[in-house]
Amino acid sequence: MSALRSYRLLVIWQSLRLKQFLVLGVLIQVLFSLGIVLGYPLLFPDLDRVTILFLATGAPAISLITIGLVGVPQMVSQAKTEGSIDYMRTLPIPRLVYLLADMSVLLLMVLPGVIFAIAVGAVRFSLQLDVSLLVVPAVFLVILTTTSMGYALAMLLPQMVANLITQVLVVFVLMFSPLNFPPDRLPGWLATIHQFLPIQAMGEVIRGTIAGHDFPLNLGSFVLLGIWCAASFAITGWVLSRRG
Repeated sequence: MSALRSYRLLVIWQSLRLKQFLVLGVLIQVLFSLGIVLGYPLLFPDLDRVTILFLATGAPAISLITIGLVGVPQMVSQAKTEGSIDYMRTLPIPRLVYLLADMSVLLLMVLPGVIFAIAVGAVRFSLQLDVSLLVVPAVFLVILTTTSMGYALAMLLPQMVANLITQVLVVFVLMFSPLNFPPDRLPGWLATIHQFLPIQAMGEVIRGTIAGHDFPLNLGSFVLLGIWCAASFAITGWVLSRRG
């Protein structure tokens, strides 16, 4: 069976297997977007333009990050429990084709939430966003990185440990990552750490491709994110191939 045909069949299979999770995932993304764009201003009624822009552009970035770092480990843990990953290993298909099929299904799931987050932010704050065509590779790069990292996390660690780490990651992403606020508001040591982690870069590539007039694109963010993407994808591919 060719890799392309295997990929197509796996996308159909995963879509049918995860149809309930897909619907729930879309709803979660919508709630995340509403919570950030509509909920945060209730806590801080007097918002300047910079804060408004960070909230409006941070919501889609958080949607992409949370589905990869939180949703994927839970999905993979469920697949391990029900035996679908073991079944996949019995099929005459490359392991990375299975991974790419999963990522494609997750991308289709998260896109409505990202589009909704951008639209709600623009309407809520009456913004004229400057959406670039580069938003397509930016979104793809972010979701590829987060899902491969989530896969590696779920495959390398016991289910309970992986689930616990995902909960910690949610707090870290929402509260201690410069997605909804500038990095200069962080303590110096944490801001320095974020210069090497992928989360800040994810926010910057999304922000720079949907609000380019206010946040010029930084090539360094794409390079850093590309390095994390290549490394996490390679590790995930190695894990899938090794643990068979």
